Amino acid sequence: MAYTILKSDGTVLTTIADGTINTTSTSLGLPGRNYAGYGETIDTNFAHLVENFASGSAPSNSLKGQIWYDTGANVLKVCPSDGAAAANWSTIASTGSGGATTFSSIDVSGNLLAGNITATTNSNAAAMTTSQLTVSTTANIATGNITAGEIGTLTTTAITSGAQTTNGTLTGVWTANGAGTANAVAGTSMWVTGGNLVVTGSGSIGIKTDNFYYANGVSIPLGAAAYSNANVAGYLPTYIGNVGAAGGATVFNGTTLNTGANTTAGSITGNWTLTTGSRLTATYADLAERFSADDVYTPGTVVQLGGDAEVTAVRYELSEDVFGVVSDNMAFLMNDAAGNNDSHPAVAMTGRVKVNTIGKVLKGERLVSAGKGIARAATVGEATAFNVIGRALTDKYTSELGTVEAIVTIK
Repeated sequence: MAYTILKSDGTVLTTIADGTINTTSTSLGLPGRNYAGYGETIDTNFAHLVENFASGSAPSNSLKGQIWYDTGANVLKVCPSDGAAAANWSTIASTGSGGATTFSSIDVSGNLLAGNITATTNSNAAAMTTSQLTVSTTANIATGNITAGEIGTLTTTAITSGAQTTNGTLTGVWTANGAGTANAVAGTSMWVTGGNLVVTGSGSIGIKTDNFYYANGVSIPLGAAAYSNANVAGYLPTYIGNVGAAGGATVFNGTTLNTGANTTAGSITGNWTLTTGSRLTATYADLAERFSADDVYTPGTVVQLGGDAEVTAVRYELSEDVFGVVSDNMAFLMNDAAGNNDSHPAVAMTGRVKVNTIGKVLKGERLVSAGKGIARAATVGEATAFNVIGRALTDKYTSELGTVEAIVTIK
């Protein structure tokens, strides 16, 4: 009865007829039933297996997974496929500590422990943890999070701490060499966007440069000369003006100070004095101060001291308690931080202001209280030094309530 020989995966390798020996299916002799001298063949097979087919040439009729000790190279090799040529066998062991071991492809599901690993072509890993990694030539890293590392030369297009709000630190003496174009400025080595460049420290700390440039890239020709108006003025924007030093004091020689809009508040800090011949001018013509009021009063309302707050609308006709007129276009406003127009209206202390007036008024007539925060023209004999609000600068020809521009003065 013939023998049927199966491989490890269950497939049929060969069938051996009775009384014969198969020497073509594997590197071993496979005797069939009743083959004479089968004992010698079996013993020979055992000898070949023990020595792993030690020879200078690959075993014939090799099977995938078969091991061969190559005596020419003194290495142990494994057959990658049935009948593979000797050149295609994978080296799996070395006879000496300095020899080379070559794998075609090996998957390690557990841990791989080694004193040293050298990758001559490429090393791919989803994650790698190492106490020390030395790369002798080039490491190509798409994205890397390196806690601490020493890199001789790093070629990359982005270095990030992870986020704009995450602090990072550069330690050492660094030189930026660049000749590119950033934001249309050629020859740029470093461009700072989205934040300030801050230099701090004791001693001679600051920014040192061989050349100074205006924002549009035009050179500022300071040379060896001192920083002064004469050699800088032409390169500074007109809204900054000329800044220099005279007698140890900072001097501003501009013609315009602008917060951006006439409704945008600005601040001047310090004790300022107008020099001889200098003056302040204004578009409007009254001097006003904010006072707390017991109600919301519109511009033109005649007020007096009293009520639940500092001022209230004048109450009586020909009142000698008149104090001033609410203004909305003052030339100079004092006590501005006290409140807003609703809680602390600006009361004209002196100057030109519009006054809420009832009845006809002729230019030059004196205005007196008509009560309820309104003024009127004084008739003959009514005006006194205490009840006059001011004098009309314009005519009013209607009897209804309106406004008259007048010169007012607090009594």
